[in-house]
Amino acid sequence: MTDASDPLQFLPMDKWESLELVFKDDWPRGISAYTVLQAQRALVEKGLGYGFDVYCPYGDVSNGMVALNKKFNFYEVWIQCPTDDTKQLENAILSSNVIDWSKEIMVPILPQHVFEVLLRVTQKKGVLCEKDRYPPLDLVIYEKSKPPFKNVCLPKGIRFGPVLKEDIDMVDSTWIVRYEGSKWLFSLLIKADQSFALYKDEELVSYVFISEVGILAHLYTTDNHRGKGYATLLLKLLCNKYLEEKRDLFGYCERGNENALRLYESLGFDTLHYIRYAPVKPK
Repeated sequence: MTDASDPLQFLPMDKWESLELVFKDDWPRGISAYTVLQAQRALVEKGLGYGFDVYCPYGDVSNGMVALNKKFNFYEVWIQCPTDDTKQLENAILSSNVIDWSKEIMVPILPQHVFEVLLRVTQKKGVLCEKDRYPPLDLVIYEKSKPPFKNVCLPKGIRFGPVLKEDIDMVDSTWIVRYEGSKWLFSLLIKADQSFALYKDEELVSYVFISEVGILAHLYTTDNHRGKGYATLLLKLLCNKYLEEKRDLFGYCERGNENALRLYESLGFDTLHYIRYAPVKPK
């Protein structure tokens, strides 16, 4: 929480709905901010909340949000704004004590207008923004208005279900952005029913997660089972599940990852705007 004099004012969860609405009005650019709030509320309702703290510049939701997503020693700071006018957001961040700039920080899912805010803020704060460390990522989405996939059948010996706890070590070892504590994250997602997998004779062959912020994450097929259509089958099953629940399914695909992009396009995912991830650290 913050004191009354800090320009970034803590927003309790029972006030999140008003913040969700301003990001919903900024659709599709605001989709990630809207979704993270819904995803974090769902975790709390399942008894799995871990402390995702949301702040609004000057207590006004129309100015956007800054959120601290602390996962063990991984310090993630969300910065989002539902309008092109980012002046209040920028001023509040510069004057606030909410963000600990002495730590290494990951600032995820930055639309271009907020990415520019981060560049200016980090320059003024005298910290290093590694703006070119990661390429842009395109939003890929299977919208809830799309038709379901028909005749989706499991081959003989294949079972669709959650990732088993005993496979967490293997799942974590194959995650390209794993960190200390990421096993805890996968365990959390399994408990929250946000893991989806194909097993062949009880061997894990392909899997995907819905992350703690509500987006597709870590789609992976094990080496000796690639080229058999398992990832395609898994995504079709997951798309149909989301369509039944009247929800959009989306994630982010790194530019240059042609194999992943072709997979999403072949299934009818649309490509929308791009975002950036930006690590920040002391100089």
